[in-house]
Amino acid sequence: MKTRFLALTILTGLMSPAAAVAQKAPPPPATTYVASVDPSAFHKAPLEHKKLGVTVSPASVRLITPGVDKFSIYPLLGPPHFGEGITRRWNYVLFFPVAPGSVERVRCRMQIRFERQRGRYSVTVSEVIWQEQSCADRVAAAS
Repeated sequence: MKTRFLALTILTGLMSPAAAVAQKAPPPPATTYVASVDPSAFHKAPLEHKKLGVTVSPASVRLITPGVDKFSIYPLLGPPHFGEGITRRWNYVLFFPVAPGSVERVRCRMQIRFERQRGRYSVTVSEVIWQEQSCADRVAAAS
């Protein structure tokens, strides 16, 4: 009896990787970058013009799309720049290089809104909002 159970366990273990490969889901289709522009979403903060922000490439910001986990943003941009902690909105000041290898930078404001779906633990990005259309275009054009 024990031998039969052991053989069945070994066979099941050997078949599992093959079954997993056979049932591998196809990669998700390539999505286009979706962001909106709403200058009224950005409130004037004290000393906002002196915020240091972070210099990033538009291609890395392009990775922030609806459905991305909230804590995946930390390695890309760091914590929010306006002292938001446990909120549904994070605001950032981002600087993009004008051209590759250039010292000049363009200043942009970005807001990330989050949602937690019913029955889920993780909080995910629901919307990315830019203060200016030129900033949204710069990120959308990144490859």
